[in-house]
Amino acid sequence: MKSSRLLTPLALAVSAVVASFANAQTTIQSPYTIEVTAPIPLGGGVFSQPAQSIQASPTSDGGDLLRAINGVSGSRMGGRGIDPVIRGQSQNQLNVILDGAFLYGACPNRMDPPTTYASPATFDRVTLIKGNRDVIYGPGGSGGTVLFERVRPVFSADKQTRGEISAAYTGNSDTTQLAADLAAGTEDGYVRFVAGHTDAGNYKDGSGRSIRSSFESESYALLTGLKVADSTWLEASVEQANEKDVLFPGAGMDSPYSDSTTYRLKLDHVTQGGVVDRVRAEIYRAEVDHLMDNFSLRNQTGMRMRAPTNSDTTGGRLLLDSRLSNTDIQWGVDYQNNNRNASAINAMNAITGIQWPDVDLAQTGVFVQLTHLVTERDLLHAGARYDHVRAKAGRTNETFTGGMLNGQTPNDLYGVNANNRSSENNLSGFLGWTHSLDEQYRVETTLSRSVRTADATERYMATGNWRGNPSLDPEKHHQLELALASETADLSWSLAGYYNRIDDYILRKNNRYSNITAELYGAEADLIWQITPNWQLSQGIAWVRGKNRDDKSNLSQIPPLSVTLGLTYQQDALTAGVDWLIAAKQDQVCLAGSSCGGQDPRKTSGYDVINAHLAYELNSALILSAGVNNLFDKTYANHLNREDVFGNNTQVNEPGRSGWIKFTARF
Repeated sequence: MKSSRLLTPLALAVSAVVASFANAQTTIQSPYTIEVTAPIPLGGGVFSQPAQSIQASPTSDGGDLLRAINGVSGSRMGGRGIDPVIRGQSQNQLNVILDGAFLYGACPNRMDPPTTYASPATFDRVTLIKGNRDVIYGPGGSGGTVLFERVRPVFSADKQTRGEISAAYTGNSDTTQLAADLAAGTEDGYVRFVAGHTDAGNYKDGSGRSIRSSFESESYALLTGLKVADSTWLEASVEQANEKDVLFPGAGMDSPYSDSTTYRLKLDHVTQGGVVDRVRAEIYRAEVDHLMDNFSLRNQTGMRMRAPTNSDTTGGRLLLDSRLSNTDIQWGVDYQNNNRNASAINAMNAITGIQWPDVDLAQTGVFVQLTHLVTERDLLHAGARYDHVRAKAGRTNETFTGGMLNGQTPNDLYGVNANNRSSENNLSGFLGWTHSLDEQYRVETTLSRSVRTADATERYMATGNWRGNPSLDPEKHHQLELALASETADLSWSLAGYYNRIDDYILRKNNRYSNITAELYGAEADLIWQITPNWQLSQGIAWVRGKNRDDKSNLSQIPPLSVTLGLTYQQDALTAGVDWLIAAKQDQVCLAGSSCGGQDPRKTSGYDVINAHLAYELNSALILSAGVNNLFDKTYANHLNREDVFGNNTQVNEPGRSGWIKFTARF
């Protein structure tokens, strides 16, 4: 089997400094063998791993998968649609890119964050870049960038087909999952088909209470690539991801459907000398249609309401790679335009609210990023980008035809005329330095500025008491991160601390939006210790605080101190492990209904949960794995989980004891 080399911009940026610490290359077993140029270092604020190896147990979606990474939490409203939070930042403070495409969910209440449409079984690799340490993946991204990646398959004359099929079952929720990844090709081209299907029932929490959390999801992607010249690849794909009958105990509505279709076209050309070494051009189109209502999937309470919504994104990027002496340079231009439209409609077919009044947000950016090897022990990494942002809403003069807003317009709710197009000119950048103290220790520091424009909800929401502010200024994040890392053959660890001063932070207070001054600061620690050839210990610690500097109150929806301990045993074909997940209580809150008007439903108690798993390779092609999550059937809720507004007046609980089994076949 021949290997394909995964040369991401991130790997290129760190390979020079990493080479002085580790010489061994890493090979990952998946349907395709992926050879990484160098291991991504601990302490670099970067996590990059095959999607199937991040978490042993089956996951509901991409957000659920990300919660297994240290420093990442997530908000749950139901069995699916986990909304990730990285270092206290969430939603549009994160850049989530699905195989090169930006996709924005179509629910104003975030039933479907972008990670909902990332079925882990259909992606090869997940890369997480914490904080702001790059400018090539679009504007914003102050909290981090998440890349769900697919790798081009490589074939030879004697191996022209490849694939993987898996089936999993989880007992608590009676969930079945099926996935397939099939490909055929030659050295000159390929065709690949990936698919995933999940059918989940309601799960029970640790107290045996049934949580309305059932859903059905499916995703299909057809990818094809053609080597049009010796050093040029043209690739195209179409992907469909559908959600059906998704229940949300933490929301006032459920979702009968959420459907997305994404088209991608990519050109990758390696030049033969000259100023530019490599050219990558990408264009995409992502269309999302969503419906939520309060009657088709639950007992009706009050007047029937439905909200059909859509979110369509068109974008592209031109990325050029150059090299001058000891300097790698990446530069280019990117563009994205997102249109969102959403209305609340009652039983008389009257419009009672307009969540998104035909909103267009367009961003055009130019950027340059470089990595310079100063000395054998010093690596300089820097980047800058300029973004021109244009915002427009087409329905702000439309009159509501029912409900308490009857006869008014969105402009009446805003208190300003939002008909005219607004624009921004935003500058972002970073400067990073990595210094090797010796062959074992290194220190890293990154200073950055990132600018995030207000999204469609923050600008133009116009329904009931939830109202946007068209006059919002963009957030300006100024971050400093320091890290110390150590790497030996048996022990690797890192300590990192960060501080983020935010000017014009967009605060949601009592369902209104305004700009304030805020700060986020925290620390993280990671450790991997190969105790013996068979035993490995891992540990992760993450802590973050968020403050409103104007009134000294806490920011809401900040995760508590969390600790993860993992112990893994491997002997020949057997792998077994246990993970201990610990979260402290969170009493640094901004409660809903309080003077600070936040989104925290309550102070949350601490908890600890133990998960156990094992896997056995029956042969080179067949793997059987099984395990139990929440082994001792604890009743608990993640602090970020949404409030249960139709029951216990508390957060949505996580699943109780859940046994699972999974079978994987590769060929």
